[in-house]
Amino acid sequence: MHKPYQRIKRPFLIALSVLCVAGGFFISCKKAQPSWDTNILAPIITTSLSINNLVGDTLIHRNPDSSVSLVYDGTLYNLNTDTLIKMPDTTLLYPYVIPPFSHFSVNPGQPVLPVNNSTTTYQISTVELKKATLQTGFVDIEVRSYINQPTDITYKVPSATLNGNPLVMYIRVPAVNGSSPGVARKTYSLADYSIDFTGPSHNTFNTLNTILSGIVDSAAGVANINSGDSLNIIVKFYSVSPSYAKGYFGTVTKSYTAQAPFPLFSRVIAGSLNLQNISVTMSLANYFGVDARLTLSQLASVNTHTGNTVNLTNASVINNAININRAVETFNPNAPTTPAVQNFSLTPSNSNILQWVDNLPTRVNYSLQVTTDPLGNVSGSNDFAYSGNGIESHLNITVPLSLIATNLTLEDTLSVNFNGSAQAQQVKSGTFTLYADNGFPFSAGMQVYLLDSTMHIADSLMIGPQTIIAGTINNSNGIVVAPQNSVILMSLNTARTQLLLKTKHIIILSKFNMGCASCLPQVYRKIYSYYQLNVKLVGNFDYQIKG
Repeated sequence: MHKPYQRIKRPFLIALSVLCVAGGFFISCKKAQPSWDTNILAPIITTSLSINNLVGDTLIHRNPDSSVSLVYDGTLYNLNTDTLIKMPDTTLLYPYVIPPFSHFSVNPGQPVLPVNNSTTTYQISTVELKKATLQTGFVDIEVRSYINQPTDITYKVPSATLNGNPLVMYIRVPAVNGSSPGVARKTYSLADYSIDFTGPSHNTFNTLNTILSGIVDSAAGVANINSGDSLNIIVKFYSVSPSYAKGYFGTVTKSYTAQAPFPLFSRVIAGSLNLQNISVTMSLANYFGVDARLTLSQLASVNTHTGNTVNLTNASVINNAININRAVETFNPNAPTTPAVQNFSLTPSNSNILQWVDNLPTRVNYSLQVTTDPLGNVSGSNDFAYSGNGIESHLNITVPLSLIATNLTLEDTLSVNFNGSAQAQQVKSGTFTLYADNGFPFSAGMQVYLLDSTMHIADSLMIGPQTIIAGTINNSNGIVVAPQNSVILMSLNTARTQLLLKTKHIIILSKFNMGCASCLPQVYRKIYSYYQLNVKLVGNFDYQIKG
């Protein structure tokens, strides 16, 4: 006989996934290092959260007084080799048709067409190439033959070499079959080939020297060539991209409008941030071997959550033509160029950089115009460019964490598994109790949302947002002198418990308030590296076991 189910009440712990709920955006499931307190009746998870959990250690700089700053260094835009040089696909045709009333025979191994020694000039806009090493590229050769014996075609490019050996392509073409020509195709890679574009006499540019020849296959019979017989040879160069180029790249003006991610505030979805001070340097680095003139017409801070955009204002950077010297060639394969660099300091006194950053951008929009070789061929056709080395703009931001935060809302989506144990599956109802010991100078409103399989909100764990109280502040210096304790209860009925067990993703929504935005003078609070938020989580559940 089966024993009846028994309902008992017993403290129960939902382990690491619940800690993610407790910690909100401060911690992640993988990073948390909980410890077990066995001195009390119920199991308890404890953790201590510092500024490292709040922001991420890679962004933090610790100052001598233990206060911290955020340091961000990111690339705004990068104009690469394709900006200067785009080598078009090129198709070369070599038709050979036997004249009317002609008839002759060609023995095996003998020429079936005259040697064609020719030059081809690439049309590369205003660029005048002298040399290039190719990063990628291909050449296709296709031959259609109406000759009654197999033929061997050789296509040679003496000015293209790999390890000192010229590019030579061989293709064997079958004989005509009735009215259908013999057809053969081959593709060769041009990667790593070095090409001299100065022609046979080394006095021109963008020029390839090619040699085409063909013989009757040595293992074939005698070829009887008749009037109208033909060999049609098509050679196509395509997807050619240089890893190195030298020559004159031309006076060319190009405009660009694009955007770049700005990850520093990517998790902030609402609220406002008021920084007391900021240090920002924008740098322009030219790795090209060309002089350049750059005009930045827009650098916009875009908050995609609020839809707000703040355009940077600065007389030295915005709508001002900036001349940048060419880089210096080092011939070091690991660092082939030494860039020419210009730095621009953006301060609250010469720009609106504080408002630009206070907008909490998640994206940067920019529009710029670049002119290469604005003074013409001053290098004597010795411009150079290396793949992966272009004109770059970097934004270096140092933010001392002395700030005012008003309803600063951060959102984090976490993967969870509340259904990972047999005990968890037997939970019927109960409570989570969160004990927070807050040593930070801000209060934190918190809400936890459960997501369904379509990643939409299905329910919340808390009845209204709950608040973690800010630490006690010494009014003379604004430093937290004592932490404050908060207790948050999260009640689970049977329906919410079952939904919780099925949940695979949750959203942690946290609102932070710090300082006094309405005070005169305004009150800013510094963040120190030793500030901590200590969290304990206890689960007390009714669950059902089979006796």
